[in-house]
Amino acid sequence: MRCLKRTVIGAMVLGTAAWLGTLTTPAYATLSQTGVCPDVSGVSAQGGGGPGSATDCNLLITFGAGGSITTETGPQTTYESIEDALIGVVNNSGSTLTSFNISGSNIFGFDGDGIDLYVAAMNSGTSPEVAGNPDTTDYGGPLGFFTNYTPFTQTDNGTVNFYGGLANGATTYFSLEEPINLASLPKITSSLPEPPTLALLGLGIIGIGFARRRKTV
Repeated sequence: MRCLKRTVIGAMVLGTAAWLGTLTTPAYATLSQTGVCPDVSGVSAQGGGGPGSATDCNLLITFGAGGSITTETGPQTTYESIEDALIGVVNNSGSTLTSFNISGSNIFGFDGDGIDLYVAAMNSGTSPEVAGNPDTTDYGGPLGFFTNYTPFTQTDNGTVNFYGGLANGATTYFSLEEPINLASLPKITSSLPEPPTLALLGLGIIGIGFARRRKTV
């Protein structure tokens, strides 16, 4: 009888632990748009990082109409097998995206093993950066470069810029230091003007036009 009770109690404890685990450990689903980020699995170690292991984005950010921003978490295997995060961006906002702000713990603490090194190694030494991209970190991907952070001191907040802009309907990727924290995702703020701001700007221009017309009459 005692053995039976112990078995039942043990099963209840294990079941409760498993249930609590589902509450405290967020799971990721298949990304709605795959292939935005490069598959670098199998690439040799680069810049102090480990061998390439990511097959897609760890985090996918989609900018939508009206200033909406949605995020999805993908597989959490880091591209350099240690800690760095691979971020994908989809622009469905209806206009060109030039930059956005992002914050998280030490995400701009770049230490020399950015995604560009892995993609270059995969492509016979050819960097993914477009001509003219001013990025010097090797974390920016084809278009990305970073401002408004301070290396080694202020690495929690910064701005991701897109050289030449990210056209509506286009996608790109970049990388950040530190893995994605599923319980506390990075905070993202779009630099696109909000619709009310655009409306006020339009009214202001109309008002100036009327004022000039009254002076000429």
